[in-house]
Amino acid sequence: MKSKLINQALLPMVFSVAALSSSVALADDNYGCQALLCFAGGKGVAECASTIRQVTRDLAKGKGFPHCSFVSPGGSNPGDYNTSGVFTRWLGKNNNVCPDGETRGQWKSGKGFRCQAMILTIKGAAEDGSDVVREINW
Repeated sequence: MKSKLINQALLPMVFSVAALSSSVALADDNYGCQALLCFAGGKGVAECASTIRQVTRDLAKGKGFPHCSFVSPGGSNPGDYNTSGVFTRWLGKNNNVCPDGETRGQWKSGKGFRCQAMILTIKGAAEDGSDVVREINW
């Protein structure tokens, strides 16, 4: 239920972010903000599919999660999200589905399946004001 509430709250923002100007500076920020919103709760939205694919490709190449500049209603930039470093999550030999429920783990001989992962925390994004935490796998 919480995920559905997040989706309803974030979807208008996803479409607003997608409508930003396409200048070079804003295009980079647009990509980062759209990625953040899609991973926070819009993964099932068709408009998020290409953004999610691009972020996971970038992560697989060793790039970080894209940047998004949030501006609060007061006009300040409070730094509303953060990401942890990239890590490997070992799944074992009998489970090949990463914690996101969609990504298939990679087989490592003798060790089992593994997922590359990063934790994304979005401060105060839940309807009740709590943080939204997502593990991104690729």
